[in-house]
Parts: sequence; structure tokens; C-alpha cells
Amino acid sequence: MSSCKPQKQNTNTQPTDAITTEQNSLSASTSLFTEEDANKALAFINSYVDRCNQNRELNSNMEWVYSSKLTTPSFNATLKAIIDQAYKDDPELGLEADPIFDAQDYPEAGFELDTFDKQKGALVVKGKNWADFRLALQLVKVNGATLVDGCGSIRIPENERTER
Repeated sequence: MSSCKPQKQNTNTQPTDAITTEQNSLSASTSLFTEEDANKALAFINSYVDRCNQNRELNSNMEWVYSSKLTTPSFNATLKAIIDQAYKDDPELGLEADPIFDAQDYPEAGFELDTFDKQKGALVVKGKNWADFRLALQLVKVNGATLVDGCGSIRIPENERTER
């Protein structure tokens, strides 16, 4: 027997459970970032380490960063603003720490991958000979290219930075 009550029309615009399950499994297997992308972040930070090992002068190292093809314009602009503000606040001392390393010291042997979120492009690297030194980096895709958009204290929210 059928009920005499009018049937409630389904106004839910969400897809059926079968479609939702299929979409969830598809997005779980598809990542926005690859190991090759993580290697670009490692190439950037390890090249910066090499640069700092060769030359301790901040201005020269920052010019190297600004000319890097592995960073976004936003990364470079934020770095410049941090440096400019530090020298405005204290012209003699300037920066108390390197904003890329988010520290005064750094692992001179370079970094290796610790963790990598392929969905978000967020990674953490650790010092090769200083495993407790960990550093957060953020990748973005710009016109098909993978670039570093955050590193250390540059464009990385405080709650996502690594602890020292």
C-alpha cells in the first residue's frame, strides 16, 4: 500500500553517494604536486645554503634570491619588505635572523625532505647533519610552473612554521 502523504521532494543538490564516493577516491589519488615539485623546493633551499656558505653578505644573497627563477614575485616582495622594515627599525643591526631560514644559524650541509603534502604543496625539510633543524616551505603553481611562495618566516603563517 502506498501512503497518502505527499512525498517530500529531494531538494538536495549534492550528488548521490555513489558519485560522491567516486569523486573522493579520484581526488585522493590525484595530487596537485609531485616529488619533482618537492625537488624544486629542495633545489632552491640547498642552492641558498650553498650561496650563504660562499658569501655571508646579506645584500648579495638577497639579490641572488630576487633573481631566482624558483621563487614567486610575492615571495621576493615579502622578503624585501621584511629586510627594509628591519633596517628601518634598527639601521645598525638590521635583521636579527635570516628570514629564509627563520633562524640565525642554518645547516651548512644543506637539507633533505622530511614531509610533503602533495595536495597543499606544503613541505618540511630537515638539516642533513642537523635533523632537529626543520624548515617549512610552501609551493604554488603559476602558469604551470612550480615556485616557492613561502619559506621560513616568509609567507608561512606562524602556526605552520617549524619549532626550534
